[in-house]
Amino acid sequence: MNKPRKRVLIHCIRDSMTNLVDSVEEFGPHYVYLICAKYHAEGKPNYAMMELKRPNKRTFGNQAKDIEYASIHTIEDVWSQNTMMSVFEAFSEIKADATERAKASGTGDDPIFYAGLSDAAGLLSPSVAFAAVLHNMKTYFTRGRRTYYDEFVLEIENLNNITAVKSWIQANKHHKENLKYLEALIDLEKTHPEITSKLLTERVDTGQRAVDKAINALLDQGLISVEGKRDRKLKTTNLGRLCIRMNLGV
Repeated sequence: MNKPRKRVLIHCIRDSMTNLVDSVEEFGPHYVYLICAKYHAEGKPNYAMMELKRPNKRTFGNQAKDIEYASIHTIEDVWSQNTMMSVFEAFSEIKADATERAKASGTGDDPIFYAGLSDAAGLLSPSVAFAAVLHNMKTYFTRGRRTYYDEFVLEIENLNNITAVKSWIQANKHHKENLKYLEALIDLEKTHPEITSKLLTERVDTGQRAVDKAINALLDQGLISVEGKRDRKLKTTNLGRLCIRMNLGV
């Protein structure tokens, strides 16, 4: 029996130790990789690394016991045209390192990655979002502690959903074939107030069984919604339309 998947936190840090603590408590990572501008490294990031190397409950709460490894990656210039590529390359190194560590620990599956966008200097935040999607990682934003917030750490659902769909498409060449039904449904919505599976079958000119199978696959990914059990009414979702506009299947 495989061990539980390792959790990996990639956290931008500039001057907020609180954001890091809240993120660790939220995700309970086994491996923590800090990202920061090189000129910030000697400040709060350096202090954070000291705490991560000797994690204790006083600083990180009950999740401290799960932290097995921590390191820091500095970005030379966070205000240049090369920032995005530098972050992408750093993520490649982190992903390879974490995957190797997970494999060495006896974990069969690849780790789960969470990439944070808050407390980032310069162009780090959009660069992290870009790299996370390309590397099939989840994203989150940690906001400051305020009495009027119900929660401090927010997973960014739109980015995470796009990443999940992208991973699904890449996982199996047959998954991509379902997108032609999604495209047909989007076209039908321009002229038809209600769309049934029968109407979709006529548009794509394939068998009903193939259409029903595609509908279930698209529904599982949140790309369409379905109303009713018989003569089901089909609608595309915002996520479905966005994925087609982004050409994820290309």
